[in-house]
Amino acid sequence: MPTLPFFDTVVIGAGAAGLFCAGQAGQRGLKVLLIDHADKVAEKIRISGGGR
Repeated sequence: MPTLPFFDTVVIGAGAAGLFCAGQAGQRGLKVLLIDHADKVAEKIRISGGGR
């Protein structure tokens, strides 16, 4: 039976705050899972910044 992956932290939402939180956790050595509804990471940031 395969084992399930283990994560120290799960961040829901890859907006500005979620990316910052996941980055800070990763820099501290935590294994992070980042979940978002968009197909691309930081999609909302690109749209709001005019980078369509």
